Amino acid sequence: MKTAFLNLLLLLAMSSQAQSNDYIIKQSGDTIRGKVTLKNSVFRVGTNPWVEIDARDVIKVKSEYYKGTVVVPCRLILYTDNIDDYQIDYYKRDAIDTVMILQEVYTTPKMNLYYGISDFKVPYYFYKTPGDSLPVQLVIRYYLEGGLANYINDRHKYMGQKSKLGIVEDKGYVNQLYAIMGNCKKIQSNVWELLSYREYSFKEVIRKYNKCK
Repeated sequence: MKTAFLNLLLLLAMSSQAQSNDYIIKQSGDTIRGKVTLKNSVFRVGTNPWVEIDARDVIKVKSEYYKGTVVVPCRLILYTDNIDDYQIDYYKRDAIDTVMILQEVYTTPKMNLYYGISDFKVPYYFYKTPGDSLPVQLVIRYYLEGGLANYINDRHKYMGQKSKLGIVEDKGYVNQLYAIMGNCKKIQSNVWELLSYREYSFKEVIRKYNKCK
C-alpha cells in the first residue's frame, strides 16, 4: 500500500512537470522544459530534481513568472526613481552584474526596443540593432540641482529661481541613440530635445529612423 502511494505521488509530480508550458532555449538551440526559476544568474528548470543552467548559456525563456522572453546577462547601470535617494549636483555611478529578462515591445528592420524590470522593481529600456549580439541598455540617471546649500555657497549663481531645488534628468540615452541616428534628416532637433525615457517616445524616434535610407 505504501509503495503504491509513493508511486502515485511520483506519477503526479511527473505529470505536473510534463504539463508545464515553461521552457528555456539554450545557446546550442536545445529546449529544456519544466518550471523555470532564476536565482543568482542561474536558471533552474523542473522540480526535484531540477536542472541548473548558467544564464549566459540561455537565449530565451518562457515562464508564467516573467513577462519577457529575451535573456540578457549584463552589467546594469543603475538609477532610481525614488526622489528620496537623489543627491544635489551628484548621481551615483552604481552598476551590478545581473540577468535581465526583457520583453520586446517594438520591432523594426533597423532597431528593436525592449523593456524589463530589475530586481529592485525599476523599469529599464534596451535597444538592439542588426549589428548588436545582445540588447544594449539605454542609460538614464537623476539628480537634484539648486537648493539652499548652493544658494548660500554661491548666491550670484543660485539667486532667485535657481535657488529652488529641482530634479535634473541626465539623458544618456539621447546621446546613445543620436550616435546611431544622428545622420537621419527625418529626425528634427526638437525630437531629440523632447525625447523621454518612455516607450511611446522611443517608438516615435525609432519609427522616424526607419524612414531614413
